[in-house]
Amino acid sequence: MVYAVLIHSLKKRRNGWRVFTAAILALSVGVVHGAERSPQACPGEGELTEHFRRMTTYHGRMDGNVPEGAVLFIGDSITQGLCVAAVSARGVNYGIGSDTTAGVLERLPLYRSMERAAAVVLAIGVNDLRRRDDEAILENFAAIISYCAKRAPLVVSAVLPLDEQVKTVDENRNERIAALNEKIAALCERNERCIFVDASPLLRDASNNLSPEYHVGDGVHPNTAGYD
Repeated sequence: MVYAVLIHSLKKRRNGWRVFTAAILALSVGVVHGAERSPQACPGEGELTEHFRRMTTYHGRMDGNVPEGAVLFIGDSITQGLCVAAVSARGVNYGIGSDTTAGVLERLPLYRSMERAAAVVLAIGVNDLRRRDDEAILENFAAIISYCAKRAPLVVSAVLPLDEQVKTVDENRNERIAALNEKIAALCERNERCIFVDASPLLRDASNNLSPEYHVGDGVHPNTAGYD
């Protein structure tokens, strides 16, 4: 359900995008991050895990073989757990469990295939909630959107709701997520090559939580019905 909504929006809007005619591609980490990046927006202690480092190594090896016209899925465990071939025949899964907006900024320069991609689908942000305030999260989103949209049409997923009835999920997360999504949507509106898609209304129950029928029991990760 989540990614079907994203791809439907991509197909609907793709023909409306202007062709990006010229760009000087900034592929160094320093340029992606920017000289004025705030300390809280940067990766914190333990944020770039061994799993992150292993996965980025694999991604770097694979990226050179990604064909022209691919759809790159970049995100956290929700993306990593997705069978992207079920969504797009040319899908490439660049999801990394536990990743954050800061982690995505660290690894974007690996993905040179973005320059020849049909689109990029971004789904990130939920793991940032315990690490940084909304201002820092939005700072990172702005940098990610700017970088990706210069290279390919970009679809940005809303941060999805959580099931606060599950004990391991903090209270009032969904209120914060809703406010954050409004600001992420505003960032996308400023870039003609970016689409913001919010599948939350399809996933919430009557109490505005992620419905139990759509997650695996942890209040966070979609089950098969949630993905479909």
